[in-house]
Amino acid sequence: MSYSFNLPTQIVFGINEIDTLAEHASVYGDRILFICPQDIVDLAKPIIENLKQSRLNLTVIEPEPAEPSCQYIDQLSAELKQQAGFDLIIGFGGGSAMDLAKALSIALSHDEPIWLYANLSNRPPLALTNQPLPVITIPTTSGTGSEVTPYAVLANNETKQKGTIQEPAIFPKLAIVDASLLTNMPRALTASTAIDAFAHALEATINISKPAPMAELFGVQAMKIIADNLAAVLASPKDKDLRQHMAYASTLAGMAISHRGTTTTHAIAEPLGALTKMPHAVAVAVTTMPVMRHSEKHASAVLVRLDSEVFASAQASAASFNKNLESLINLAGFNKPLSAMLADEQLLGLADELVDNVMRFKFRPLKQHPIEWGEEGVRNIVNDLIHG
Repeated sequence: MSYSFNLPTQIVFGINEIDTLAEHASVYGDRILFICPQDIVDLAKPIIENLKQSRLNLTVIEPEPAEPSCQYIDQLSAELKQQAGFDLIIGFGGGSAMDLAKALSIALSHDEPIWLYANLSNRPPLALTNQPLPVITIPTTSGTGSEVTPYAVLANNETKQKGTIQEPAIFPKLAIVDASLLTNMPRALTASTAIDAFAHALEATINISKPAPMAELFGVQAMKIIADNLAAVLASPKDKDLRQHMAYASTLAGMAISHRGTTTTHAIAEPLGALTKMPHAVAVAVTTMPVMRHSEKHASAVLVRLDSEVFASAQASAASFNKNLESLINLAGFNKPLSAMLADEQLLGLADELVDNVMRFKFRPLKQHPIEWGEEGVRNIVNDLIHG
C-alpha cells in the first residue's frame, strides 16, 4: 500500500492551555488580527486582555455568528489592507470563525476576489501567488475540526452557493484545543456539532477516493468516542473531562477529512445550507441519515466493520450500523425531515434547486462515495431528506 500523510498543524491539547496563547502568538510577530464572533465576545475577553498585557498589538474583528460569505470577506479584507499589515491571524470560535481566519490569510495576501480560490467541482481554483498569513485556530465548539484542516468553507450570497477553499498552505500553524472553552456550549449546538464531527469521521472512513489508512484510524476512533460520550455530555455539559473527549473526537475527525475528504452527505448539506441559511452542522446532521439509508446495501462491507468497531455490535451488519447511527441522531434531536423544520415557503422548489446545485457544483464528492449517485439517486435522497 502506498499513501501519504502530512499534518503540519501543531496541536496543543488540554485544560487551560489557552493561557499559553500569547507565548505561541509572539513567535510570529506582534501585529495580530483576532477573529471572534459577536456571540462569544465575553468568553474571549480575558484572552484578549492577556494578549494585550503581553504587549501584542491586537486588531479585534467581531463578525456576526454566521458562516462567512465571500462578499463579507472581500469587503473586510479591503478595509484591513488599509492598515499597516498583520503578522498573524487568530481564529477563535466555531468552524465559521476559524474558516474566516483561514480565508482572510489568503485575502490579505492576494488581490483577487476570495470566491475564485474556492475549489468547485465545475472549475479549478486560482493558484496562490503569495504565502498566506500564518493562522492560529482555537475552537470553541466540537464539530468542524477546522482547527486542523486546510479547508475554508465560503458562502456566495449572490449565487446561493457554498464552495470550499482546499489549500495546504492554509493549514493552521497551531491549534489550541482547550476543553475549558467548551463548557458553555448550548445543548443544541453540542448535539449538532457532535453529529457533524461523526459525519466527518464516517465520510472519511467510507470514502473510496484514495488510500488513507491513518484517516480511517482517526475516523473510527472519533466515531467511537462520540458514540460513547454524546449522551453523557448532553446530560453533564459542564464536565470538562467529557468535553475533552468530544474535543478530541472532533480534532481526530478533522484530521481524517484533511486526508481523505467528505462524500455525499456534505455534497448535499453544503448547498442545503446555502439555499436555506441553515447552520452547517445542522444541515449535516439532518442529511446524514437519508444518505446512509440509501447507502446501506452499497457500503455493506465497511458498515459491518464499523458496526462492530464503533458500536460494538455482537451481530454486526450494515442495517445494525444504520440503526445505531439513527439512535445517535435521535439522541441529538436531528432525525427529522426538512418538512418538520422549514416553513412552507422555504420548501417551495427546494428539491429542484438542491439537486441542481449538487449536480452542477458539488458532484466531485459524489464520486468518493461507495456508490456514485446520478441525478436520479441524488433526487431520491433529497426527497427522503425533505419528506422523510
